[in-house]
Amino acid sequence: MSGILRRCAALLSASALIGTLVAAPAAADDFSRVDRDPVAGAPLMLSDGNEAETALFSLRVADEDSVRAYALVVDEELRPRTAYVESSWAERAEWTETVRTATPANRANWIVTNSYPNLTLPAVGAAAGVVYLEEEHAIAATQAALWNVLEGVEPDPDGNSEEVLALYTYLVEGSADAGGDATARSVEVSPAQTEAVSPEEPMGPVTVSSAGEEPMRLSLHGAPASWLVDAEGEEVSQAFDGDQVYLDVDPSVPAGVATLHVRGSQVPLEEGRLFTGREGVRTQPLITAEPGSATSTTSASFTWHSEAPEEEEPVEEADAEPVEAEAPEARERPSPDPVTKETPTQEADDRNTGGGLALTGTWLSGLLVIAGALVVSGLLILILGRKRRD
Repeated sequence: MSGILRRCAALLSASALIGTLVAAPAAADDFSRVDRDPVAGAPLMLSDGNEAETALFSLRVADEDSVRAYALVVDEELRPRTAYVESSWAERAEWTETVRTATPANRANWIVTNSYPNLTLPAVGAAAGVVYLEEEHAIAATQAALWNVLEGVEPDPDGNSEEVLALYTYLVEGSADAGGDATARSVEVSPAQTEAVSPEEPMGPVTVSSAGEEPMRLSLHGAPASWLVDAEGEEVSQAFDGDQVYLDVDPSVPAGVATLHVRGSQVPLEEGRLFTGREGVRTQPLITAEPGSATSTTSASFTWHSEAPEEEEPVEEADAEPVEAEAPEARERPSPDPVTKETPTQEADDRNTGGGLALTGTWLSGLLVIAGALVVSGLLILILGRKRRD
């Protein structure tokens, strides 16, 4: 029985090592995807003579709820399998920084709030003076209005239907004085970065904001010996909208970086929220066109370091007596022994001069060889055990 156990242990050890090398579980994350075929709108003729397709997309937000959304850039491709995350309008300076009364972001927010599908087709048609408004015309007109306030694109007055042009004009003109705060996200932390030098008191505060009333979960990653606390110094693991959070740092840790992660479940997602490709992946940005709910996450960082030591003033050295240069004949000549010139190999290229692991895959190959050797050893033990029994 002990022989069988040894053979099993050898095989399991090798398998575990290989599994550790070639597989690692990915961290779960909240993201959104365009989850089904969009509803097509009427083709839109632009003033430059080009024709653009219009559509109303369906965005599944963090596997919870589907909300419909419009595209924001006229010539950007939408990648169907790309992961989307809620983003801040403030990250797009061209849509938030302007000398005009209404920013493009606020105008886009007004357009989706006052158009289809946030409002019914009869309500939108009545506001725009259209007796019977069809869905494809409402989609095309809303898309044209968004492209106009964000990209400056104009439809061809002679190449589109009267219904599309009437609703387009109503939306563009109505959004000219739009106010509000379209830059806010459903969950936010402000400020996003906090720095301190040799903090003796808890760092902060940072303010946690949410569009919902439910508590948000707080977690801290990064530096050891640090805790999230409230204004009274009590450790906290959740926060409500408007709560302030601090980072209490152990004085024995002179420097470090900690990241605060905030996660809210079933947070109300208003129309006009901006979604872009996760981790900067380039894809068509989308704007939500109706309210919904979502699991929203955001983060903020704390950085601290010890006070830099004062620089000592340079000490003037006494004038040293000049030393005569050694004559060339007096210098020690190099050894006449021949030096063999080595040919560089791949092994030399893989060597890490910094004293750590190699920068290439050589270390990984070595571990895989060890794992293979363990597997072979286990098989040999198994075969020898059978021969002994025979």
